Amino acid sequence: MDTSKQELPRQAVKIFFIVFIFILIAVVSYVVGILVKYRLDVRKVDKATERFQSALEEPYKKDIYGGKTPEETWAMYIDALKKGDIDLASRYYAVGRIEGVPIDEIYAKKQNGQLQEWIRELETLKRDEQQFSSYEDSYYFYNYFNEKHNQVLSSPVVFYLNPHTKVWKIVSL
Repeated sequence: MDTSKQELPRQAVKIFFIVFIFILIAVVSYVVGILVKYRLDVRKVDKATERFQSALEEPYKKDIYGGKTPEETWAMYIDALKKGDIDLASRYYAVGRIEGVPIDEIYAKKQNGQLQEWIRELETLKRDEQQFSSYEDSYYFYNYFNEKHNQVLSSPVVFYLNPHTKVWKIVSL
């Protein structure tokens, strides 16, 4: 009897040890599974972010309208306006800035016969030395006559260097 009493606790210890090992394996498997899923999710998000970033950059990479200097871009813009090609002129604006382009105003000036006068005003473009200017952006202005105030005023023009195609674009005028 003495041996059977000793075997019962040994069997209980073995069962406890086996159950403990299975629980340990289950917990480790669960943690490893969570870590693998996390890594896969991170990879998935990284790839989605790369696709999104690429989609954002694509129009900038295809944007070839502009010059090697702000002045060259401005000359191309004015030349397009002189030819009456407002669609071409609008391509000298920075990608994504088309909402700020006064296309309707330009068409109205063309229809009202005011386009040539506006072009003459645009041709007075000067670099604004007082404004901050860097390799990536430049500030200019042109003078125009404001009939409402009966005086000559200045309008700012900001240029931006497209980092992908290295052409200068008009940000605003």
